[in-house]
Amino acid sequence: MKTNGRTLLAAACCLMLILSAGCAALAPVKEEPLEERVKAYMQAGIDRKWGRAYEFLDSSSREKVDRDTYLSQPRKVPYRKFTIDEITVAPSGDQATVKIKTDIAYKGYTFKGASQEQHWVKEKGAWFVKAAPPSRKHPFNLQREKEK
Repeated sequence: MKTNGRTLLAAACCLMLILSAGCAALAPVKEEPLEERVKAYMQAGIDRKWGRAYEFLDSSSREKVDRDTYLSQPRKVPYRKFTIDEITVAPSGDQATVKIKTDIAYKGYTFKGASQEQHWVKEKGAWFVKAAPPSRKHPFNLQREKEK
């Protein structure tokens, strides 16, 4: 009788272990690593640490723009702070879109809540941002654009 009781107890413990592991596998995956990468990338821009920001670029962006060119790009519109509005991860799990609101300082004025969308990709298990193509347009120089 004792042997049957111990066997039954061991089987019940194994069943509980299997069920709890199955429930844990169904829990939604948090995107904290991506969120932390986005925060670190944006903070590097706020701190004007362009070498650090370059480390967050995906491999295709680094192939298009080498480190020295990236570091020497003119940046006249500094960010003051940012908030992450939304992170959407593709079903494949290796691409994401991040919507950000930034406060931008320009000529003594602060423009709050400027929208920005970033595209992130997972490479070798880590998240990297795709660099936006360089723009010849200045966000506050609309008059010149209209004259052309």
